[in-house]
Amino acid sequence: MDLQQFFEHWNLSEHPFQAEEARNDTVYTQKLDAAITHPDFTKIYGNPANPSTTIVFGEKGSGKTAMRLMIQQRLAAFNEGRESDKVWVVAYDELNPMLDRLASNLKTGPGEKTLAEIRLSDHQDAILSLSVTRLIDSILASKDKAELKRRKKAIKKMTPQRKIDLATLALLYDQPQHGRALDRWSSLLRLLRVGSGLDRGGHSFVTVLLLGAGVVGALGWRFLESPHWGWLLAAIGGGAGGILLGFLWLKRAWRNRKRGKQIEREIRTVAREPDSATRQLWDMGDNELASQPIPKKDDQDSRYDLTGRLLGILADFGYTSFIALVDRVDEPVLVSGDAKRIKQLVWPMLNNKFLQQERIGIKMLLPIELSQMLLAEDSEFKRQARLDKQNLVNPLKWTGTSLYDLCNWRFKNCQRCSPSEARPLDELFEDDVDSHDLIDALDQMHQPRDAFKLLYAVLLEHCRNTPGDSQQFKISKATLDIARREQSQRVVDLYRGMSST
Repeated sequence: MDLQQFFEHWNLSEHPFQAEEARNDTVYTQKLDAAITHPDFTKIYGNPANPSTTIVFGEKGSGKTAMRLMIQQRLAAFNEGRESDKVWVVAYDELNPMLDRLASNLKTGPGEKTLAEIRLSDHQDAILSLSVTRLIDSILASKDKAELKRRKKAIKKMTPQRKIDLATLALLYDQPQHGRALDRWSSLLRLLRVGSGLDRGGHSFVTVLLLGAGVVGALGWRFLESPHWGWLLAAIGGGAGGILLGFLWLKRAWRNRKRGKQIEREIRTVAREPDSATRQLWDMGDNELASQPIPKKDDQDSRYDLTGRLLGILADFGYTSFIALVDRVDEPVLVSGDAKRIKQLVWPMLNNKFLQQERIGIKMLLPIELSQMLLAEDSEFKRQARLDKQNLVNPLKWTGTSLYDLCNWRFKNCQRCSPSEARPLDELFEDDVDSHDLIDALDQMHQPRDAFKLLYAVLLEHCRNTPGDSQQFKISKATLDIARREQSQRVVDLYRGMSST
């Protein structure tokens, strides 16, 4: 029997159990607002108005990424239609760019040395960069005209200090996907009306102009037969002013270069054009920069200060809380699923001060291997992590009943009919197979991904052994048992490390 013939009989628009990766799962993503999820989802999701940190340890295929997608969808629904008390959401799930930039700045090459050098501040900088870049996008490049108008209106109402804070955050963390960062920087300063009033070009021009006036005045005083006293005044005033401004230019250039190199050295996960930070610093006055927490060597507090300033800016745009979703930490090329390397990447973030910031929730969806490694850590590490305060879910377990509910939901949502008319999953099987048999079989799979593989194998086994003209569209208990034995052994081998699929 052809699989499509089987689907036509059951009125299925697509295969309910084909997807293995949540990001490519059309059944799940198209029905995300009504999707079945894990019983612990409410604890993990928390209260957006008062977000809390949650750390989840789960097996591969246990639904961590699917849960992250649902959290994003629920938070988007929470924000929809609100003018205030919204939550700012950042997905920290693509770590390859961060690691590449870190390796480039450290000049270690794409090897384990990069992972050994990772600090908590690197993760904080990466999250701040994602947040600030997205915020600047919404201010300068949003395709939503109404949003763009609201953003610009909010900027006009900002205090001068807030505007300086936003400019500083853009200087430190903005990484536009398109165009040059310096061009965008200039556009932002014009919108904020922030600047030193005398940038590098202006300072140089005025200095040269005064020196030129001094030289002309001196030549006029020296060579004219009856020079007017104005020539002497021009020579003295222009020369003195030019020398003074030249000295101030050199002092300012030295200070900006020093600060620029400091920024490039300390913020290691942000890509920059050569000397771009130095050039940008010319556009801000010394008094404005003096009050800003520019990161310095061995200085962790500046990131918390900058995060606090970002929260203040977001509040002006209607966002009173912040949630960062940490996922797919085992997928970067440099990590490649190796548990020891994942530990090097993640361990710096297990810090209670970072995880318990006010109005911030960090949702960490981590591989189960880290849970086992955590048990071997010393008491000092555990004291700093304070996992007892982090809403720990360890492990993310699925029962046969919850997997049955999930698979039944998928089967119903793939049928070309209204939800009230959709047939349940157990109708696929003959009368000697009931929901209890399916629950028992699914319980041996442990994870959604393996549950889908079981049912995929069941459908395939039935079609493979059924003639196309038999009209036998119900699956026998024997077919279910064959697939269950094969898939159960595969799961056992996987846990023992004997299989990689």
